[in-house]
Amino acid sequence: MMELTKYKVCPECGKHNSPNLLECRYCEADLTSIKVVDSTIEETASNPAELGSEAVKTEIVRICECGAHNAPQVRKCKICGEDISDIIPVSLERKEKKGFSYELKSYDGAFSVTIDKPLVVIGRESELKEFLQTKVYVSRQHAKLTVIADKVYIENLSRTNKTFLNNMEIPDGTPMEIQNGDDIGLGGKVIDGDRQDNAAYFVFQVKS
Repeated sequence: MMELTKYKVCPECGKHNSPNLLECRYCEADLTSIKVVDSTIEETASNPAELGSEAVKTEIVRICECGAHNAPQVRKCKICGEDISDIIPVSLERKEKKGFSYELKSYDGAFSVTIDKPLVVIGRESELKEFLQTKVYVSRQHAKLTVIADKVYIENLSRTNKTFLNNMEIPDGTPMEIQNGDDIGLGGKVIDGDRQDNAAYFVFQVKS
């Protein structure tokens, strides 16, 4: 797919959209107030002065009662789903590292992937598909990982095969925060110490 010359960058999933779109075609986030940019502008904005490993970033957010930080144009909280349209956006300044420092490592240690985007969908036809394609208990779009203010949340997307956090089933529609060293099971849990061959198991790690 050829890169768009000019585009809108979705504040939720980070995908590039055509300049005339008012809603992200990937996650349906509101794009009405998003400026049209090109790759040069985006690169400059995302690398402010290349000052060491950290940069001060000012951002406008709606802070939900659950504590999640949402883009100012978002009408529903991306973590709990509550209506936040009446919450007044506020300006925040924070130091942030360039990129994220989180990793999913397969339980057998044969495969690992760095989580370097605010939103990652994993499954047999999504991220990690090269590793998951033979795992028939894993759905095409199985789970969603969201990075918000230095916290990572996982949400089950599969209707048939569930997602497990530390061997406990994640309720549908309920994002759960994951911590360093947590176990994630896609399509299966550990039963009497045994893991199912057709499911996938990962350890979540915070990289130094």
